[in-house]
Amino acid sequence: MIYKYFKECKKLIVLITLLGMLIGMLFFITKDTPPTLVLKKKKINIEYGQTYYANFKGLVDTTGMSKKEICYLKKNVSITDNLQNEDQKSYPAVGKYKIFIKYNNKLSTIQIICKDTLSPVLAFPKNVDVIKESDLESIDFKSLIIATDLSPLKEIQIDTSQIDIHRIGEYQVKVFVEDIYKNRREKEFKVNVTENKQETTNSQNNQENNVNKIESENNKPNEDITISQSNEKNNVKDHLDNDHQQTKPLQTVYWYECYLCGLYVDSNVSLEDAKKKFDQTKCTDAIEFSGIEWRHSRFHYGINHS
Repeated sequence: MIYKYFKECKKLIVLITLLGMLIGMLFFITKDTPPTLVLKKKKINIEYGQTYYANFKGLVDTTGMSKKEICYLKKNVSITDNLQNEDQKSYPAVGKYKIFIKYNNKLSTIQIICKDTLSPVLAFPKNVDVIKESDLESIDFKSLIIATDLSPLKEIQIDTSQIDIHRIGEYQVKVFVEDIYKNRREKEFKVNVTENKQETTNSQNNQENNVNKIESENNKPNEDITISQSNEKNNVKDHLDNDHQQTKPLQTVYWYECYLCGLYVDSNVSLEDAKKKFDQTKCTDAIEFSGIEWRHSRFHYGINHS
């Protein structure tokens, strides 16, 4: 009886010993195994004009990892890229790039595709008055329109086929503009065919131009601007007098302003030049999202004439 008891105890001791050794081996293996590198994406699309920074937070998936494992990855993951900004600009040119991620002697790559998918911005008068029986072909409607885009633009196209210059009334003129990447913007403005009446000269206080401001979130500055002029009747008629004299050109100011940090910049050159100055100063409330640093996440911009 005693012999049988000791025999059973011996078997139990052996089982406990084997189980302890197995647990110890598993702990040892788990302890020395580094965390697995998991990438969030294999391909990243960015919009032309965005500033992109490849960083650990935006590229590496750390879901379910401990602080110790995340710290280990940060110390042992090396991130480089072949992104190159355009000359004198803070963003890369349209094209394909790569991010190189090295970890434990293994190299992974992520493709970056930079595209221009946004349409140009158009600015034009709400209304234009044209005198009845005028020579429609001699009117330079293009001089009244401003088209801007980060990419080079093709020539502005204007369709005045709906205007009956021999009949008083209101007509629609279509405006078309396209950039080199075939992003197209189409808009319309009104042309009023009126009688040839002598117009009185308004005082300078009544000749202010009001430009509707554009608001933008997520760095997508592509909405149309509409210019409303208090002296609309004088806008084109000066082109139609007997001497074909032109009015004094307006001074144009392009500007950007951040809602968060209050930064305001302007330029007499173009919206692109104003945007360049705007991006050169980092927003104090900048955030990071998927590796993209938004310098100014909430802003508005516009065009003033005086």
